[in-house]
Amino acid sequence: MICHIEVNTEYGSYYCVDCNIIFHVNCATRDPDFFYVVSPENEDEKPLDISLNSITNVLERNDAGEATIIEHFKHNHYLTLSDKIREYGNKCCDGCMLLISDSFYYCSECEFFLHKACAELPKMKPIWFHPCQLATLVLTSDNIFRCEICDILSNGFAYKCNECGMHTCLRCQAIPPDALSCPGHEHPLLFYIDFVGRCSACGLDISTAFSCKDCNYSVDPLCMLLPTRVSHKCDEHLLALTYHDIHDYSKHHYCDICELKRDPSRWFYHCTTCDTSAHVKCALGEYSFIKTGSIYKEGDHPHPLTFVKKTKLYPECTNCGEPCEELALECAEPECNYLVHWKCMNPYVSGSTFLRRIDF
Repeated sequence: MICHIEVNTEYGSYYCVDCNIIFHVNCATRDPDFFYVVSPENEDEKPLDISLNSITNVLERNDAGEATIIEHFKHNHYLTLSDKIREYGNKCCDGCMLLISDSFYYCSECEFFLHKACAELPKMKPIWFHPCQLATLVLTSDNIFRCEICDILSNGFAYKCNECGMHTCLRCQAIPPDALSCPGHEHPLLFYIDFVGRCSACGLDISTAFSCKDCNYSVDPLCMLLPTRVSHKCDEHLLALTYHDIHDYSKHHYCDICELKRDPSRWFYHCTTCDTSAHVKCALGEYSFIKTGSIYKEGDHPHPLTFVKKTKLYPECTNCGEPCEELALECAEPECNYLVHWKCMNPYVSGSTFLRRIDF
């Protein structure tokens, strides 16, 4: 399970009957952050009950038994099930902050959307890679948080540890400890905690990876979490994550956002309609997981503030006087002209270390 080498059951091993997974003894006990010793008096202790999901009440079901109208414990209005991705495909899920791409619930009274899978997540769950042993992680929607895994700022949903207070975003909590399929590769990729090599997606040296046993193809877990579709003002269409360059001649190997050359062997975002190509870092931007239009609940300003991205007119920041070209906070009161850069409001809180270090 950890080294992905066959276990000889004639020798000692650790095995879970419920999950059907098995470990070599040395693999299971190699890292003290990934296991704890169960004392004899606690052997019969019941595991964390994660059966209670986030849906607090089902109001209607269809003939297939699916919940079509629900109450969710993180929203004040009823939510309705839909599969109209073409109509709402440019909207973001308020849970994982990714574009709507599957069955989802929406609110008819406000701009609130949840993937069906995000709505059905348990209120509490253990996360296998979180270091606080026996801690309960609770689903929350704090105002702004930084994920402990991907280091990205977000105002979506997260699991918050009741022991250390660290947050894990919904994208990272879904990282499996075993195998994943990758659209850019024909073989399944196995997860390795200890890895020495380079990421086939971004080209950087990595220490953990989803790697192929059949060929030299390995991907950093954070690259595996990249959104498959993103929106950017450089193109009226959505850009799709692309794993192999579609052009053979060098003049196309440029980013249409920064206009610098890009490595054709690395992943990038592309629009097939307009033939737009962009570095991953350029397409995502620094604050791609903060939803505009949402309310900012902190700070000293007396009125509610709303996250905005000013793409026209570029009014001046109240604090520094520079044009607001990026993420900003705008006062919701029509008589108040308060507008401030997010960076000015939080000068010590920048974007993702992961996005800053990647060069593709």
